[in-house]
Amino acid sequence: MIPFTEYLPAGASPNPAETTAALQRALDEAAKGADTTVSIAPGRWTVRTVFLRSNVTLHLEAGAVLQPDPDLSLYPDLGHGHNKDRQPYHLLVAEAVENIVVNGTGTIDGCGELFWEGFHPPPNDYFHKAKKERISPLVEIRHCRNVRIENIRIVNSPGWTVHAFCCDHVHIEGIVIENHPTGPNTDGLDINGCRHVFIANCRIHGCDDNIILKATADARACEHIVITNCVLESLCAAIGIGAETAASIRHVAVSNCTVINAIRMIQIIMWDGGVVENCVFSNITGTAMTRRGTDRAIHFDIQEHQGEAPGLGAMRNILVSNVVCRTRGRILLTAQDGARLENITLRDIVLDYPEVEDPAETVPRDTSSQLSNFSPEARVARAAVVADNVSGLVLDNIATRWPENPAAVAAPMAGFWGRNVDPAVIDAPFLTASGAGVATIQQSGCRLTVRQ
Repeated sequence: MIPFTEYLPAGASPNPAETTAALQRALDEAAKGADTTVSIAPGRWTVRTVFLRSNVTLHLEAGAVLQPDPDLSLYPDLGHGHNKDRQPYHLLVAEAVENIVVNGTGTIDGCGELFWEGFHPPPNDYFHKAKKERISPLVEIRHCRNVRIENIRIVNSPGWTVHAFCCDHVHIEGIVIENHPTGPNTDGLDINGCRHVFIANCRIHGCDDNIILKATADARACEHIVITNCVLESLCAAIGIGAETAASIRHVAVSNCTVINAIRMIQIIMWDGGVVENCVFSNITGTAMTRRGTDRAIHFDIQEHQGEAPGLGAMRNILVSNVVCRTRGRILLTAQDGARLENITLRDIVLDYPEVEDPAETVPRDTSSQLSNFSPEARVARAAVVADNVSGLVLDNIATRWPENPAAVAAPMAGFWGRNVDPAVIDAPFLTASGAGVATIQQSGCRLTVRQ
């Protein structure tokens, strides 16, 4: 193991330029020699962009904290990505390397507040605004093979935390991400155009998506992804696919996760003309009852986002089973006219309602672009399960547990609302309306087989 401090100048405490140079030299030397592990000793170390090297491990010892220099003029400009959250500035970068490891029990502190307009420490309801330039993603991994990130703690990311872009064989296990609860676009793990990815035993808290799979226009297909045994908390999606789906995303298995709270517990949202198919979500429990409202236990949607997409995408062969969600919101399964969700199965799901919001009131007030915006009837439909433009829908053993106090129900809710659903099988005797006088099943242009 090579202590990077061996390359620091003797004497006074090093400045960020000296620390960056020492750490980079240690990584470069490790790539040449027999000892391929570089260690960061306990202490707080300020650096600029550091480049990981093939066949080298970066090990953060207990008590070690790696943090960014706030002066972005001193960072290399590595180019913008497809949106403002993919900035040219990063703390750790791996570019076209292989067999890399970042591990240990130390911490990477992104010092997010240094890159936002003003700072309001938690708890607060103020959503921070990012400066025009910031570090995001904090950890950028591009075109790499055999990547392992294990056991480290990452806190206070200024934007996206870890972005894996067009990589093969990525293993992320046992890490903790703790971002500010109202930080701007502080995604946890963005897996973009990657293949053969394993994410396990992680704990992720933040304002934006915790674990999100993407296939942006500059990426490729995202395939063969496993996510398991994670604890998540978000003011956006806990577990998601999209919304950028220019290429395909397929063969995804998500299991054994618990969600402390999220607006969307499980999400597939498509804004581009790609394909999302062959995805399985199982054994997931948690809460979708955020202070923002318009919460959804499960949300699948296809839309031509603001007319920007090359065409409507396709979503098919999606299985969700063994889910328990405490929520005030709904399950939304929607596609803009001209597209359809195909072969969607929801089985053994409980929606536990301590209270119920009225979507006809709350949804129109929300400015989110991820609220089935091109399905006008469905997005405000009053029902526990809402389906619009779906072929091959199966609802098997879906149960609603409505509040005992009728005053906790803001508006009467059906069990199921459907439009252009053909064919479908609803075998769910415990999928009920919220009270007397409300039809359990409301439909328009549907071909349903109902077994209740």
